[in-house]
Amino acid sequence: MDRTLYIHAGRLITPRSELHDVTIVAREGTILDILPGAIPAPDGEPFLEAGSHIVGPGLIDLHVHGGGGHDTMDGIPQALLGLSAFHARHGTTALLPSTVAASAEQIDWVLAAFPSAMAAPVVGARILGAHVEGPFLNPAKRGAHLARYVRAPAEPPELWLEAHRAAIRRLTLAPELPGALELTKALRRQGVLVSIGHSTADEEMVARSALAGATHVTHLFNAMTTMEKVGALRRAGLAEAALASDEMTVEVIADGWHVPFSVLKLVVRAKGPERVALVTDAMRAAGLPAGRYDLGGMGVTVQDGHAITDEGGLAGSIATMSELLRNAVHRVGIPLANAWRMCSLTPAQILGESNRLGQVAVGHAADLLVLDDDLQVVATIVDGHIVYERGKG
Repeated sequence: MDRTLYIHAGRLITPRSELHDVTIVAREGTILDILPGAIPAPDGEPFLEAGSHIVGPGLIDLHVHGGGGHDTMDGIPQALLGLSAFHARHGTTALLPSTVAASAEQIDWVLAAFPSAMAAPVVGARILGAHVEGPFLNPAKRGAHLARYVRAPAEPPELWLEAHRAAIRRLTLAPELPGALELTKALRRQGVLVSIGHSTADEEMVARSALAGATHVTHLFNAMTTMEKVGALRRAGLAEAALASDEMTVEVIADGWHVPFSVLKLVVRAKGPERVALVTDAMRAAGLPAGRYDLGGMGVTVQDGHAITDEGGLAGSIATMSELLRNAVHRVGIPLANAWRMCSLTPAQILGESNRLGQVAVGHAADLLVLDDDLQVVATIVDGHIVYERGKG
């Protein structure tokens, strides 16, 4: 039987507003009430004292490949649960494990691991479904994806697209590829979030892709076109088109390696925190020592805080969502409520989950994060269960 959880918050970031000295009451995974003052829990009911801390919605990562030694491409439920447990220790309460470009057979095998992991008892962050990044990427902008697996959409579609439709929540593609706009339309009709990424799209192609149903841009400024000189004139690339669009949302890997912090400040000024999500794009080496690792079959060296492929490019990140939140506040100067929104409510809205995730409100999921004044994780609550508490286990 579920018990009622009481959390006394000295400071609450919802993130639409800020409250002080309140108690959050949650039962059966749902927030039942937010009451003024410190309300003692009845005998036998769990109580979390956070009167000297900051409480807010759990963080949502729309793009994460791995962490803690686990990777989505391991293709087993235990890997998905392992990476979700690792990231929960760093404040993430919901995520989309992400694939890399691979053969149709391997993608089918990897996606087959999702249903049981999504249905498993809570051990870490919620697994909301899969983000299929690749294989439909432009070879000229493939980044850390192996060249032999990058391809245009096939006709008829590859079988995994239909076989695992229930698990696929998001797909990144390059709209300029043959058949990509048709696939975008089909996926949007099925409720899949379509993102533009790993692409040489220009401003016109971005507009055509938006008309077909694409609404989001994958890791802004990475693996995409930017403004270039054509003859005597300059032409906007995908990055600038995304910044100028009022309809498109964007995500940024805010680790300071993929995008300079000064550019992140410009992105937030241009789009507003309601259209910018922070993502980790983390690989399996997140939380592990420097050394040799792999990402989808590509060799990776981790050193000095970042991951480099054997081809010389960045291989995702080794960051966590709480680290990105701290970067946004401490390195960029973004107000805490806005930074928190970009890590919670905005990704929930992008994914169409804001009716239950991404904010602290009555009737919403009891997915919560407790931080100290340095924005270090004190506790993570998922579905009303404390899945991580600093100093305990």
